[in-house]
Amino acid sequence: MPALGGVSPFFLWELLSAAGYPNPPLYEGYDFVETGVRRCSVTMNILQHPLNPGWPAIVTQVIGHRLIDSWEVAAIKALTTFCEKHPLEVVLTPFGLFSTVNEDDPLWQNMMDHSDIFAGLDAAGAIRTSARCMNCE
Repeated sequence: MPALGGVSPFFLWELLSAAGYPNPPLYEGYDFVETGVRRCSVTMNILQHPLNPGWPAIVTQVIGHRLIDSWEVAAIKALTTFCEKHPLEVVLTPFGLFSTVNEDDPLWQNMMDHSDIFAGLDAAGAIRTSARCMNCE
């Protein structure tokens, strides 16, 4: 994975590799000046999954002021899109342990009540992901 900085591109690649993607997302960014203001554009492309042809590519474009921030935003948008389109793949990875809090959702409540089972499926992955999430800034 290229050193883009920030935790969002890192977590995106961790999730994609756990879902079987062989290559990290492709980021393309450039700076420009628009009406005297420094701007940048970042396009992030998650290629179609080689083993799941029904999963289309995910392309995210962000316009911002700094490349490093725009890479983060592009990764967060792609991460959100992937999680919305492939919830089962997320639940089956250590990332499934970090669901959005929704105490009114019976599925969320069931997952919290049985989190020991999820952790038991991949204990090392759960510990690694927990440590990384607790260490993010």
